[in-house]
Amino acid sequence: MIIGIVGSIASGKDTVLDYLRGKGFRAVSLSDVLRGIMRSEGEEIDIPNMTRYGNNLRNEKGHGYLTQKALEEIGDSDAVITSIRQVGEIEVLRQRSDFVLVKLDAPIEMRLDRIIKRGREGDIKNMEELREIEAKQADGKEGAMNMNRCYELADIELINDGTIEELYAKVDKLIAEIKN
Repeated sequence: MIIGIVGSIASGKDTVLDYLRGKGFRAVSLSDVLRGIMRSEGEEIDIPNMTRYGNNLRNEKGHGYLTQKALEEIGDSDAVITSIRQVGEIEVLRQRSDFVLVKLDAPIEMRLDRIIKRGREGDIKNMEELREIEAKQADGKEGAMNMNRCYELADIELINDGTIEELYAKVDKLIAEIKN
């Protein structure tokens, strides 16, 4: 089984990824795949550069390129793939009969608080920046990310607006439903 997670910035994608890894799933973040490629080429890691670099990479190598790299890493294992941001990435994953796409979201104020607390390299610093980045990722113009369409393609939606334990319970329920 492959669970794909598409979600807004700081919606809890990595938290779900880590949780499922602890349950035996192989775990791959397409953002981490992109960061690895960028590091190997000496590129600065921040969200605007990742957006630009990722868009250029997809235009040059295809919209499913990062997903293909992730699938090579996964093999036939049960897996979770996060940071899906392109319809082409979903199309590659939909070729597998055992794929389910989950939309993960949380209130924007909660997400900004998480961003500030995690202090990740190149992260957003304020609400204005968050809204600006998300607007640029929304509609797929000029080959950019197309988060809105990816959200529409989701099979299931989870809202991460509570405690981490509540999120884990939602994920456990989701896994049970998928397996049945």
